Amino acid sequence: MTDVLIGVDAGTSMIKAVAYTTEGRPLYKSSRKNEVLRPEPGWREQDMDDTWDATAATLREVVEQLNPQDEILGLGVTGQGDGCWLIDDEGEPARDAILWHDERASDIIGEWQGSDVNEQLYDVCGSVQFPGSSLAILLWLQEHETETIMRADTVFFSKDWLKYRLTGEITSDPSDMSLPYVDVRTGEYSSEVFEIVGAPQLESLLPPLHDPLDVIGKVTAEAAKQTDIPEGTPVVSGLFDVPCSMFGSGVSQAGEGASVVGTTSLNQVLIDEPDTSPDGVGMTLSLGLDGENGFGEKRWTRVMASMIGTPNLDWWLDMLRYREDPDYAAIEKRASEIPIGSEGVLYHPYLSGSGERAPFLNTKARAQMIGLEPDHTEEHIVRAVYEGVGMAMKDCYEHIPDTPKEVYVAGGGANSDFWCQMFADAIDAEFAVPEGEEFGAKGAALLAGAAVGVFDDFQTAVRESRTIEQTYQTEPTASEKYDKLYQYYKHTYETMFDIWDKRVETMGAIERVDE
Repeated sequence: MTDVLIGVDAGTSMIKAVAYTTEGRPLYKSSRKNEVLRPEPGWREQDMDDTWDATAATLREVVEQLNPQDEILGLGVTGQGDGCWLIDDEGEPARDAILWHDERASDIIGEWQGSDVNEQLYDVCGSVQFPGSSLAILLWLQEHETETIMRADTVFFSKDWLKYRLTGEITSDPSDMSLPYVDVRTGEYSSEVFEIVGAPQLESLLPPLHDPLDVIGKVTAEAAKQTDIPEGTPVVSGLFDVPCSMFGSGVSQAGEGASVVGTTSLNQVLIDEPDTSPDGVGMTLSLGLDGENGFGEKRWTRVMASMIGTPNLDWWLDMLRYREDPDYAAIEKRASEIPIGSEGVLYHPYLSGSGERAPFLNTKARAQMIGLEPDHTEEHIVRAVYEGVGMAMKDCYEHIPDTPKEVYVAGGGANSDFWCQMFADAIDAEFAVPEGEEFGAKGAALLAGAAVGVFDDFQTAVRESRTIEQTYQTEPTASEKYDKLYQYYKHTYETMFDIWDKRVETMGAIERVDE
């Protein structure tokens, strides 16, 4: 008989469920697509019932692979953060979920930037608001879908919706609610955020908060029928995917960093004080973990998450007419023969239609390739794209108060030796690639194990379950060159702010000609 912990990670595009041993070793995995709906240009939504059905299917498949004698000790759930997941007073979806990369609230964020609203909200919650943040979306709904707001009873997030379907309990945790509802210093809700935006009536939508390691309920009879998880299995409160993947990848103490180079480029450092400097950039998430849960005192994570990571490379390879299945090893070998700095070609990887959110917020920011000359080749362009993503990561860490000496890196970018060595040189830190893949699900499972008493403390569980596949050390000469490239990179994008404004103004003027 094997004691088993199960972690679920409900990502934006995929839902994964993984069974682990109590040593953190993966046993079985199942995954399902999580379809993103695009009902209007720039809108991103998901059918909440479909998300639940896909999650239930992954859990059934994992349970089918277990031996009948195996015992499931606990279940943890993590998932995409931000966005807006609403239920009515009967626990049914009030509408399709609006996701974190939805653009409809861009004008609201622009208005907040033009006043002191963003600054006031940052002073409270330690995080910058962006178009996909929950509060901005609620205000958009209040203006454009009044009937939805009238019908809504609770606002929470992806993992909270799934926990509700598993247990019947309506809850959230400080990490998901940090942006924008939680006071960064206390980890508790702040009424001030609703007063700042002039919508105090929306505060009633907030659910009860629980510490990430609280058991918030048990699998109900109905959920057991749908998932095959035994009725009565404990379900932990948990964390959303940003901090959960940090712990799953191996971060166990303050001062260590984690990067996920995937759809976004997400960079964070675990800290023991709520340091929100520099003001007005990034996110500071309250984790709510206290001494009883193995950290000695509460912890926070300082996060800088660029909107777009590896899709920059995919887009450019497609534009350069590479096939659907490019030979990345060959591409990187040719790119590595180009000197650091791509002989003057510079790329800013702001490819999102929502602009950029870290380490600066500008909804008008767009990607650009500059410095091209007739002698430049495809290899120069490709290397510049790799370097642009690397410089964006460096830009994020430069805006975190304490740059870590060790960073655990995951996501698709972690599969590239070329990129990982570039990251180590650019950030001037050791980069470690942990073994495994589903670090969000692993973090969720470890939280479940700590919550039900499998581990003496969570910190030890993270450290002892960590295995490293490969490490990359800084090469001092390369690091010095990247420092010089970064100064150019930063100076160039800062001069683009007025130009990005002019771009929007010009496109609007062109469109009005046809009116």
